[in-house]
Amino acid sequence: TSKKSVEHCALFPKGKQLEINVISIVRKDFLKRRLNTMELLSEKLHQVFIDKNEIEEFSYYSPIHIKMDDHVKALRDIDTKGMTRILQIESKIYHLLSMHLEMHDKYNENDIKPSSLLTEELKAIKLLAQQIDEDPSRQYSLNQLSQDSGLSQAKLQEGFRFLYLRTVNEYIRQVRLEAARELMNKSDLNISQIVYSLGLTSRSYFSKIFKEKYGITPNQYKKQNVYIFEDSED
Repeated sequence: TSKKSVEHCALFPKGKQLEINVISIVRKDFLKRRLNTMELLSEKLHQVFIDKNEIEEFSYYSPIHIKMDDHVKALRDIDTKGMTRILQIESKIYHLLSMHLEMHDKYNENDIKPSSLLTEELKAIKLLAQQIDEDPSRQYSLNQLSQDSGLSQAKLQEGFRFLYLRTVNEYIRQVRLEAARELMNKSDLNISQIVYSLGLTSRSYFSKIFKEKYGITPNQYKKQNVYIFEDSED
């Protein structure tokens, strides 16, 4: 929250597809709700919520709670219509808001523990992620990664979801998809060559997950880039 005259600037990593979620509260309307209990908030948040004229500035930053990701996914997966859809969306948003409020209070109390993992364990997981980034073609398995890192499979999953908002397999798949798209942009390899160079064994499976991610088949994507390249040459 900030004064109306303040501009916001966000920096995003280059070459990465992001999905941004924003919960916006119109305080003038929110304060009219029958069930709002502003007085139960911490003193700082209470001042933020009742500032309906947007006079004060306020911000805080913290890691994402692992469980937040599940609620965001559930919010996106809602496929009902009408009043049912409105109520389901509203309930999910309130749940997410409550988790943010809880995180804020723990943050202020220096009691923020978004993950049960130790710092050294998180470093080990970051190192594994770096290895996957650098060599996506290797045949990875959860069991082998567990042995390599000395961490249990449960801790690996927790760490990847905390740091990257994905399971281990989801992270590996994402890295391979990004590597495949890069090869389509910068190499003359055909789709089959790209698939096998990245450690995948099924072209049909690759086509399926590629389309789920980018909304277009690998062949369509590659042809599209060829046309763009030819146009730029002309």
